[in-house]
Amino acid sequence: MARGSDSAPLKSRLSSGSLTNLFKLNRKRRRDSDDESESVAQSRSDGSENEENTSYFEEGDEERDDENHGEEEEEEETRVGKPIKKRRTLSMAEREAFEAKERALDEALPEELRAYRPRGFGLNLPPKDRPVRVYADGVFDLFHLGHMKQLEQCKKCMPNVTLICGVPSDRVTHKLKGLTVLTDVQRYESVRQCKWVDEVIEDAPWTLTLEFLAEHHIDYVAHDDLPYAAVDCDDIYLPIKQMGKFVATQRTDGISTSDIITRIIRDYDKYLMRNFARGATRRELNVSWLKKNELDFKKHIQDFRSYFKKGHDSINHASKDLYVEVREMLLRKTLGKKVYTKLAGQHQPPKTIRGSSPATEFARIYGDMGHEGSKDEAHENVNDPNSQEEDPDIRSRDSASTTNPNSSDSDDS
Repeated sequence: MARGSDSAPLKSRLSSGSLTNLFKLNRKRRRDSDDESESVAQSRSDGSENEENTSYFEEGDEERDDENHGEEEEEEETRVGKPIKKRRTLSMAEREAFEAKERALDEALPEELRAYRPRGFGLNLPPKDRPVRVYADGVFDLFHLGHMKQLEQCKKCMPNVTLICGVPSDRVTHKLKGLTVLTDVQRYESVRQCKWVDEVIEDAPWTLTLEFLAEHHIDYVAHDDLPYAAVDCDDIYLPIKQMGKFVATQRTDGISTSDIITRIIRDYDKYLMRNFARGATRRELNVSWLKKNELDFKKHIQDFRSYFKKGHDSINHASKDLYVEVREMLLRKTLGKKVYTKLAGQHQPPKTIRGSSPATEFARIYGDMGHEGSKDEAHENVNDPNSQEEDPDIRSRDSASTTNPNSSDSDDS
């Protein structure tokens, strides 16, 4: 009895508390929680405004001057447990001071060297009594046009430049940057074959030191001006920029090693089919049996599609040619040759059909059969010598029939 009495109110509760009521209850709870969070945030903002107002009246003119300059310090905020750094924006006075410093640094250099000065730092004047040794380092994987243009800029940045290229090994590169396509030996040889390069330093260090620069008698280090971050610093070239030994080069837009690898990965199936067509095996390309069959099926579908499209285009051309020729034949038959030539234009060139087709043979045989037959008979009469020498009796009879048209009637009567 107790179990039956408990089941009755449970059924009533389930019937009254349907899914719609549950959703409404959840919405109400969310709305209440949102209202509570908004009230807490508003109270916090009101409290912060009150604190700012009290501090504003207590500190006076010092904070007012800071607000007028628009200086913002770096702060960390916690949102959902994640620290967020605010960017420090320069005030108008700081911008003007920075631009003035840039103009002063440019004026200290010749016109041809100003383009190679890093932004915010100076550049030492090159020596004139000896060759200038410029060092450019990089991974140089899949040596491409962007690398060549960068090395050309390094070679031509100053007169009498000896360009030295440093290439790190696979061990260092795979650890600090990632996997490469070419090995370190292949990358050494690729850079060595470039005409702008004079020397190649194999197994070059990832971060340059003063001892390395002094050992190889390096005057300048060339790289693009963007900060190159590492594990322990934000820019590995910052000490060299501060010494005035950094030459800023420009990157080539639209091409890089990462872009080439991305393009290959994006068109992975196409390059696989290309290599399979050239005789590569499945094991050489590290492709599974299922993937190989999938590519074969795609290739068959593409071949069938191209074959069907080619046949469909040829059928369309043949049907258009047949329509044009039948229309022209009907117009000549119904209007007559004179009216048709007037409507079509006497100087209009005849329409030619590409190649030979059944429509061409149909129009040539059945379209101008009577006209061509009369032309052939006239041509045979002109070329036949027997037809030109007629019997004089037949000629006199023809002349008499032309002079007396009623003679045939009298004979019949």
